[in-house]
Amino acid sequence: MAEDNTSYLLIDSELVQRAAEILKTVAHPARLKIIDFLQSGEQSVAQICKCLNAPQPFISHQLNLMKAKGILSSRRSGNQVFYQVANQNVIEVIQCVRRHGPGAETCSAPVGQ
Repeated sequence: MAEDNTSYLLIDSELVQRAAEILKTVAHPARLKIIDFLQSGEQSVAQICKCLNAPQPFISHQLNLMKAKGILSSRRSGNQVFYQVANQNVIEVIQCVRRHGPGAETCSAPVGQ
């Protein structure tokens, strides 16, 4: 029996482009550390700098890159800015990548989530 070509999933090129941009954005050690730190909840820029032992201009740059891609969100309270993970799917993908390796379980998420 011939295989029905219509059964293949058509991938929206805009979705693929967006996924590639998000992956490129988080593919930096400092950004991965920031996401790790923010998994526990919202944190101020000062708290993030202290945790990563990095200068504020460097951290602010990393935060702004991720915010621009919708990975993080922020809110201002007085003169402090607080960040949190806006896209929990990014955390799941990062955790899956970390588990990948020889003898590791494969990662799978339910289709459509």
